[in-house]
Amino acid sequence: MKVTFLTSILIASTLLFISSSKVVIAQQLNISQSINQAGLQRMLSQRMAKNYILLSQDIDAQAAAEELDESSALFEENLFQLNNSITNDESKLALKKLKNNWYAFRQFVLSEANKDQTAQVVDRSTLLLTSAHALVLSLEKDSRSHSDHLINISGRQRMLSQRLAMLYYASNSGVQEKVFQQEMHKTSRQFGQALTELISAKENNDEIDEALQEVNNQWSFYKTKFNGVNKGRFSPKTIKVVSESLLKEMNSITSLYEVQSIAQTKYSTWIKPAN
Repeated sequence: MKVTFLTSILIASTLLFISSSKVVIAQQLNISQSINQAGLQRMLSQRMAKNYILLSQDIDAQAAAEELDESSALFEENLFQLNNSITNDESKLALKKLKNNWYAFRQFVLSEANKDQTAQVVDRSTLLLTSAHALVLSLEKDSRSHSDHLINISGRQRMLSQRLAMLYYASNSGVQEKVFQQEMHKTSRQFGQALTELISAKENNDEIDEALQEVNNQWSFYKTKFNGVNKGRFSPKTIKVVSESLLKEMNSITSLYEVQSIAQTKYSTWIKPAN
């Protein structure tokens, strides 16, 4: 029995090592992919806070708990990928700060949700967001493609979709409601301004233009839920559907910009300077 047990442990350890080795190799990201991945951390910071607030208000609690756990696991996975891909010193320092903020936020956001802590989870998630955004900007500085800037802006729209939902739910918590409403109005303006910038980008191809127009159509109809014009009743289900739709569309658009940027970078390396 001892031999069998030890053999099983050895086999399991070997498989784990092989599996881990494959993961490390698979997770080497280029600059465009790294910007996209770091941008996802911005979105996840707001997504986790949103679900904490939903749990604290007992709104669709089971789904919120599952989404919170999934978002936390994805944040960890993305950190691992970025850690194995980032090489320049400035970005390494930004990643270190992001990790430190994450460790503190993780302990808080995965604890029992409390409505009285709404303001704190918003503040903590904003701090995590700020450090993730600093990492994105440091990576973008190393880029040779303007499409990488569009990856940043488009990826930020994913975050704003979740921040809008988070602030919407926070504004119904009974804690600092006016503060959260004002921040939601501000975030709404930021989403609209960035959408206008993306629509006018000369790098857009037909597929990107079509996808952005779809987002614009949705935003034109639903933006009054966030900008203070529509003061109707609290409708959490509508906000969930709208914010998830915007997130999905903007994530697809960000991936299109990533593909475009990688192609541009490869093309530029084929061009030899004239003698």
